[in-house]
Amino acid sequence: MNIYIDSASPEQIRTADRRVRLAGVTTNPSIVAETDRRYRDVVEHAAAITDGPVFAQVLAEDADGMVREARGYQEWADHVIAKIPATRAGFEALGRLRADGVPAGATVIFTVEQAVVAAENDATFVAPYVGRIDDSGDDGVATTRRIQSIFDAQGFETEVLAASIRNTTQATALYEAGIDAITMSPSVLDAHVDSPETAESVAGFASAWGDRDPPLSE
Repeated sequence: MNIYIDSASPEQIRTADRRVRLAGVTTNPSIVAETDRRYRDVVEHAAAITDGPVFAQVLAEDADGMVREARGYQEWADHVIAKIPATRAGFEALGRLRADGVPAGATVIFTVEQAVVAAENDATFVAPYVGRIDDSGDDGVATTRRIQSIFDAQGFETEVLAASIRNTTQATALYEAGIDAITMSPSVLDAHVDSPETAESVAGFASAWGDRDPPLSE
């Protein structure tokens, strides 16, 4: 299981990496647009923090433009992976990029069939959007589980990277299903660590110890 953080903030990435052994960082145009920074700056800073993959999404809508952007991203850092949307133009671009050995995968996956087409194109990864699949009226966790099952059965090396995770309930269900990887916002990742009961118990230990000297001073 690889855990990624979905963030454009160097501070959030560093904090998360101190708590969890992050596999890498995912970004997308939406979270970068919320900052006042260039996409290149966001990716380069993330790549300087983590040795793992940093995912950068193309914005072009035509295959030629997607290929050009994905190749350009490779100049930002040697461990950047291009995120290509699962559209007709996107699948064409994905096939061309992978044929030339450029790391790239399919994002905004909503169906099992899209994931299979991407894997047949030797996608580095596929990113089913769990929460948004739920919003569309389907079951995001079940769809992602089916994708993983098919990939395992067919021997695809493409990584299943579950995205658009809304809460720890979804995350836990994906862990149980043996999903290859998961990316989540800093708030969902924080919820993996924070527990009111843990905080209450720690406070109880401190109260019981009272004003005694710290153990190392004994």
